[in-house]
Amino acid sequence: MGDAEDAFRSLLRWMIEVEWAAHAEFLPAGEREAFADYYKSLPKAGDAAAIRRFLRGFWRSEAGWTARWIAARAAQQLGPVRVMDAGSGFGTFAMLYAAAGAEVIAADLRPDRLHAADARLAFHARKTGRRLEVRQLRADLTKPWEDDVDLVWVYNALSHIDPLEGFLAEVRRHLRPGGVLVIGDINGAHPAHLARLADLRSEVHQEYVAPDGTRHAYAVERTFPPGELREIMRTNGLRIVHHELYWGGMGVLPDLPYALLRLLQTRWALGHTRARRQLLVATPVGPAA
Repeated sequence: MGDAEDAFRSLLRWMIEVEWAAHAEFLPAGEREAFADYYKSLPKAGDAAAIRRFLRGFWRSEAGWTARWIAARAAQQLGPVRVMDAGSGFGTFAMLYAAAGAEVIAADLRPDRLHAADARLAFHARKTGRRLEVRQLRADLTKPWEDDVDLVWVYNALSHIDPLEGFLAEVRRHLRPGGVLVIGDINGAHPAHLARLADLRSEVHQEYVAPDGTRHAYAVERTFPPGELREIMRTNGLRIVHHELYWGGMGVLPDLPYALLRLLQTRWALGHTRARRQLLVATPVGPAA
């Protein structure tokens, strides 16, 4: 577990201190602006205190939970742990899980995001001399896919997957025995999230047209309150094995107050309209059809 945590934190620090300053060198126009906007809240290189808080919070987040699961799974099986990053975007989580020891398939609908993710991997390999085991895949995961995996990771992407039932059927079909679906998402019952998203879109179910003209059903910021998300898992043949809600700012607290207050996170119903994010982990109930 210590090796996975060290690798996870080291890569995050590298992203802050090396990659961020150089991203304009290896990302083309359009991709570099989108990347800069998406990661503008990263702590500044040289701000040691902010970086320490960020690394502590990230390890306590949904991503840290997943990296710990990967490390525990790797200790139990002979072959590599395989992860499907569903809606992988710029590829940060794919890189982190590969650094923690997994083989990662990073799947996304958008070719520009996959191109940027590939450029990041190539830059990392040039600068560090280490190759991360990530394979980019342009795919609509609501339709049949091929790879069997130990873990399916969905971070801030469940809100875009449409139809969700098709995706969850593929998850059930392709998770290996003991495998899990891990969802990191906003708490869809939080009033501030609902107000913000209401200003961003008027219609949830829309369409994404790829540069090659391929058309895909695409949801725009569909929200999932904790109770509704649990019910969706159950009705689609998935058993919930872990569910917790994250309260804003708690992850960066020092160890003792965090340990005391973390009880709020694990009692998911207590934060139904107050916590800002949620982590839900589910596993298939019996074999998929």
